[in-house]
Amino acid sequence: MGAIVALLLAMVVIGAPIGAEATGFKIKVTAPGSQRPSAEIHRAPANVIRHHAVGPRFPVVVVPQPVVVVSPRHCLEPGYWTYNWIPQTYVSNEWVAGYYDSNALWIEGHYAPRAYTWGYYQPYWVPERWGSC
Repeated sequence: MGAIVALLLAMVVIGAPIGAEATGFKIKVTAPGSQRPSAEIHRAPANVIRHHAVGPRFPVVVVPQPVVVVSPRHCLEPGYWTYNWIPQTYVSNEWVAGYYDSNALWIEGHYAPRAYTWGYYQPYWVPERWGSC
């Protein structure tokens, strides 16, 4: 809200006629619903020495902004090696000897597919990064 008021104030001051300086021109700006005190700009009277060789000067409006300095709570975590499990699977035909099943029927010996699972650890590098202390 303060930035909008400052912008409107700057537009009014820049748009003011040059001859208004001799009259002690005064601007009072209040924002509707604002509980802040109004911002006032006072112009210098006409008897102040001015150099007109440079050209017309416009007033400079300075709106102070709050400065917050926060120290970061981050540390540089060094890189490191870690490992990731890589699963592997393959299927092979395996000999199954003859047997009697649950119904007392003889099952002849035969080859049946069987899945085998295994794997290995793959090393990889985790690069350095900024983390919390």
